[in-house]
Amino acid sequence: MALPAGALLLLSGCPDPALTSNPLNTPEEGPVVVSVCYPPGATDLETEILPIAVAACADAGVPVERPRQWKRSFFLNDCPLFKAMRVAYICQPDPAVLTPPADEPAPLTGNQDS
Repeated sequence: MALPAGALLLLSGCPDPALTSNPLNTPEEGPVVVSVCYPPGATDLETEILPIAVAACADAGVPVERPRQWKRSFFLNDCPLFKAMRVAYICQPDPAVLTPPADEPAPLTGNQDS
């Protein structure tokens, strides 16, 4: 007995995340933005999506360890039906993971003529 085509798609599992176009309101000037389509509920942003964004930022000439998540969209995006969620990242380090600047040396005090 043959299964209907729709059943085959559902049984074949979720498609892998993939790069897609950026949201329409992405500024033309400014930092590089990369976007990824993925199946909602079946994908982990940290382990599956973030590495794709990191690689896309590096390919765009902006290597970062952890780009900043900018926005997520479910409707009106260029993602296919089975990868309906889009997340956009800004290729800048996330402020939460920035290394604080090194301490400035303390100013000298007292007589400095000797």
